[in-house]
Amino acid sequence: MLFRSCSKKETWVSSLVGLVVGLYIGSGPLSGVIYSIWNNAPLNWLYVISNSWLWFSSHAFIFVLILLIILAIMGVPLFISLAGIAYLCFSKGVGYVEVIPQEMYSVLIDSSIAAIPLFTIVGYLLSRGSAGRRLVDVFNAFFGWFRGGTVIATVLVVTFFTMFTGASGVTILALGALLTILLTGTGYNKDKAESLITASGALGLLFPPSVAIIMYGTVNYFSVDVFDIFKGSIIPGLLLAFATIGFGIFNDKNTNRPKFSWKAIGVSLKNGIWELLLPVAIIVLYFGGIFTIMQTAAFSLIYTYILETFIRRDFKDDEDGKKPALSSFLHSFRVVADSIPITGGVLMILGAARGLSYFLIDASVPTILSDFCQAHIHSKYIFLLLLNIILILVGCLMDIYSAIMIVSPLIVPIAASFGISQVHIAVVFLMNMQLGFLTPPVGMDLFISTYAFDKPLMKVVKGILPYLAIQAIILLLITYVPWFTTAFIK
Repeated sequence: MLFRSCSKKETWVSSLVGLVVGLYIGSGPLSGVIYSIWNNAPLNWLYVISNSWLWFSSHAFIFVLILLIILAIMGVPLFISLAGIAYLCFSKGVGYVEVIPQEMYSVLIDSSIAAIPLFTIVGYLLSRGSAGRRLVDVFNAFFGWFRGGTVIATVLVVTFFTMFTGASGVTILALGALLTILLTGTGYNKDKAESLITASGALGLLFPPSVAIIMYGTVNYFSVDVFDIFKGSIIPGLLLAFATIGFGIFNDKNTNRPKFSWKAIGVSLKNGIWELLLPVAIIVLYFGGIFTIMQTAAFSLIYTYILETFIRRDFKDDEDGKKPALSSFLHSFRVVADSIPITGGVLMILGAARGLSYFLIDASVPTILSDFCQAHIHSKYIFLLLLNIILILVGCLMDIYSAIMIVSPLIVPIAASFGISQVHIAVVFLMNMQLGFLTPPVGMDLFISTYAFDKPLMKVVKGILPYLAIQAIILLLITYVPWFTTAFIK
C-alpha cells in the first residue's frame, strides 16, 4: 500500500511524510524487532525516540484522538483511524502495541470470517450479470398484475442482493437504475420509486446469509451462536419487509397493469430458475445442518460463478453480440477483482477494530459501563430505550462492521446483567444499525442514493422519512416484545 501511494506523483510527498511519522510513533515496536534480530545493537537513541512518543501520546491524547476522528469524517480510510486510535490508547497506557497486529491476525484466521469475502463475491457476480433482470422478470410475472406487485418485486430483489453483498449501498448502486425503470414503467412515481429502493437497501442484513450476522456471532461467540441469530432475525426481518412493502403499495396509484399470464410466469421461471435455486440451496444446506457457514459460502460462490460465467455467459460481449465461454471466463476475474476493495476494506476495518476492542476490554470498559447502568438504570425497558437511541446514532456515524467490533462487546455484558436474551439484543443491535443507514443527516444509504439517483440530499431525506418512521415503529415493537426474536429458539 505504501509503495502504491509513493508511486503516484500526487501522493508521494504525503506518503513520505506519513512514513517518517509512522517510523517515529512505531519506534518502540521497531526497537523490539531490531533487538530480537541483533541483541547487541546500540538502541539507546531509538529508546529515546520511543519514550518521547509515549510522553507525547500521554499529554496530547485528547487532541490526537479528536484529530483521528475528524480525519475519519473527512474521508481517511476508517481502518486507519481505528488502528490509529487503538495504537494511541495502548501508547498512552504504556501497553504492548504489538497486541494490535496479533488481534488482527487472530480474528482474520477465524473460519467464519472467510465466508464474508466469499458471499461478497457472490453478490458482485449476481449484480454484474443478468441475475437482477431475470429475478425482476420472475417477481414481476408473479406480482406485477395486481396493485403493488412491482413494489413487492422490488423489495424482494433488493433484499435478496443485500443478503449476499452485506452492503446495502452496493445493492442500491448496482440495481437502483434497473428497479426504478421497473417501477416507473408500471406508472409508479419516480421519486417514490427511488425512496422505496433506498428504504429497502438494508433489509437483507437481517436474513441469512447476512455478513453482518456472521460477524456479530464471530465477535461475540462466547455469548451467542450465529445460527441462533439467523433464526431470531427472521420474524423481525419479515416484519420490516412487510411494513416497507405495505407503505410502498399505499403509494402505488397506477391502474394500468399487465394481465396475469401463466405463460409469462412459465417463461420467467424458465429463465430465472437457477438464480432462484441459490437461496433455497443455502437455506437447506445451512439450516439443515449439512454445511457450515464457510462451506455454504464456498458452495454459493462455486454455484454462482459457474452459472454466471459458463451458463449465462454474462461477462463481456464480443463484436457479433455473442458471449463465448472463454471471453466470459476471462472477464469474470474483473468482476471478482472489483469486489476486493469492498471485502478488503471490511476485513481491514474488522482487524483494526479488533485491536481497539481488545484495549477497551483490557481497560474493563464493559465492566465499568455495566456497573454504571446497574447503579443508575434499574429498569431494563429504560435501558432498551436508551440503547436504541445510542445505537441509531452509532449507525449514523460508524460503519456497521466497526460498530459490531467495538460497540457490541460493550453492550453484551450490560444486557446480560438485565437478564435480556443475547439473541434478542443481537437482533435489536442489527436493526438499529440498519435504521442508522437511513437516519439523516449522515445515514450512509442517503448519501449513496444521492449519487445513484443524482438528486439533492434533502430531497432523498424527504422521501425516506415515512419509511424511516415505519421502520422505527417496528424496531420499538421488536425491542419490547422479545417473542419476535426468540420464537424459533429452543
